[in-house]
Amino acid sequence: TSMLSIHNTKNIKLSNINFSQNHDYDDMLHIIYSSNVYLENLIFNNAFGDAIDIDISNNIFIENTKIFNSKNDGIDLMESDVTIKNVKILGSNDKAISIGESSNAKIILSELERNNIAIAVKDGSKVNMDKINFINNSVQVSAYKKNLQYGKGGEAYISNSNFTNNKNSFSSKDSTITIENSKLIGQINLKGENINVINRK
Repeated sequence: TSMLSIHNTKNIKLSNINFSQNHDYDDMLHIIYSSNVYLENLIFNNAFGDAIDIDISNNIFIENTKIFNSKNDGIDLMESDVTIKNVKILGSNDKAISIGESSNAKIILSELERNNIAIAVKDGSKVNMDKINFINNSVQVSAYKKNLQYGKGGEAYISNSNFTNNKNSFSSKDSTITIENSKLIGQINLKGENINVINRK
């Protein structure tokens, strides 16, 4: 259940919609068992739980979208393949984008600001990010293993991006985080293993 559910369907386009102030169900937009779904020019304000929850779906595209002040996650992925472009996520109480349970995500040209965790990748999931602005998130990137059935943690590759905070925090457990050709402004706090910063600008 959600404010709007896309369930067991394909070839759907949503554009130019403002979602705001849901209160009866956790998610504003829930996509499950679906494919070829295109979301563009959407605004999500004050989600009661997740703004966008995507489960067991593929070929999902999110573009030119803004998500503000979600009580839980801005975007939550489970066993899904998703491309995210030109998205701004501000003020999520949990994660701006959570990539879990064998999901694959590509994120480009986006801004993640003042979230608790900007990016979480876990449980056999992979994320490739390019040209991202990470601004004043409590944790910039977290990668870990949570659910034993998936056998491993997450993999994050980030390039040509900017990290800004008094303390840029990264954590990795049973996972890998690679940051390449990126600028880090402020202190750097690395917790865990397999966190690699290459060709720092």
